[in-house]
Amino acid sequence: MLMVTLVQKLIAELELIINEFPQLFLVDLIVTGISGKQCVLVLIDGETGLSIEMCSLISRKFSSRIEEEDLIEGAYNLEVSSPGVDRPLSLPRQYKKNIGRQLKIETLEGEVFEGKLKEIEEQTIILSLKERDETMFLDKIKKAKVLTSFN
Repeated sequence: MLMVTLVQKLIAELELIINEFPQLFLVDLIVTGISGKQCVLVLIDGETGLSIEMCSLISRKFSSRIEEEDLIEGAYNLEVSSPGVDRPLSLPRQYKKNIGRQLKIETLEGEVFEGKLKEIEEQTIILSLKERDETMFLDKIKKAKVLTSFN
């Protein structure tokens, strides 16, 4: 099966499971390796975070669907987790759950901003900088990362 087709089929099956839990959303699904030795990495997140128990439940349900639908030939490894703090934000729902946190944003034009995420709307975010608020279009953001503080 072509990798693109496999990924599309896996995402379709996974979304059926995730839709049972409205607070959850799919961030990414990555398939690596060759047939018989593939690794499926599922990154999910939730409006209020994600517990190990929920990752485990999603993993069991998804693994069952993969087996029932015979989506992957041979052995595979399935990993289900949250994106983690080191992974850039990629979806509006991820920005929403990080309102009030410090972000480092790189725009497509190469500008870099650090500030507190004040607000998110349909197509924009407002970042509170030291001297002003900066409105940015989501589609103009190249990379956005949450800055962790150990105070």
